[in-house]
Amino acid sequence: MHNGPSLRERKKAATRAALAAAAVRITRERGVDAATAEAIAAQAGVSARTFHNYFASREDAIVHHLETLVDTLLDTLEDMPRELDAMTALRKLLLDAASARQHELADLVGALHLVEAHPTAASCNQALLTRTMDRAVRIVADRAGLNGDTHIYPRLALGIASAAFSAAAEVWVRGSPSGRTLTDLVDEAFTRISDGMTAPRTDQNPRPQEPAWPPTSTA
Repeated sequence: MHNGPSLRERKKAATRAALAAAAVRITRERGVDAATAEAIAAQAGVSARTFHNYFASREDAIVHHLETLVDTLLDTLEDMPRELDAMTALRKLLLDAASARQHELADLVGALHLVEAHPTAASCNQALLTRTMDRAVRIVADRAGLNGDTHIYPRLALGIASAAFSAAAEVWVRGSPSGRTLTDLVDEAFTRISDGMTAPRTDQNPRPQEPAWPPTSTA
């Protein structure tokens, strides 16, 4: 017996995904105001009426794209080998995502910045973050053998991993130096965290000399 989605359901899901991806792409490339229903539909190869059948607004489409991506990441995290500790699993998850989907992720980072000031998008995004964070905490807590409601570690691990990825994505979207890939930058971010976040030393930013103590007498 076939219990999977029907052909009609698969086509509807594909159309929804195409519209959401188009909304993100247009928002990043041309700005929020350019992401009209007509423009999004045209890029996805459907009518504006079709867009409105799936989404109430461009913000809904962008948040749907984010939701799909996050759910896919959490599914992957949940299925990772149990012998990996939580931080190792999170690092591998985000490195693999950066390698396989870096252009999609860059579109998403850019679009989210552009819609932050829009109340509708901010409200939808906050609801999504609450829901996905609850699931993510459960996954990390289960991997670590902890109670996610009472132990700080799962939320702290997720916060650190999220910050590492966000920092890497920001640098990459703005134009990483020496042609470094998003994967390179994500790997560096996690390495710096594991090394205790020691600030990098450069010729332009030398480590200040500590004053001698006790001071040498000039008398």
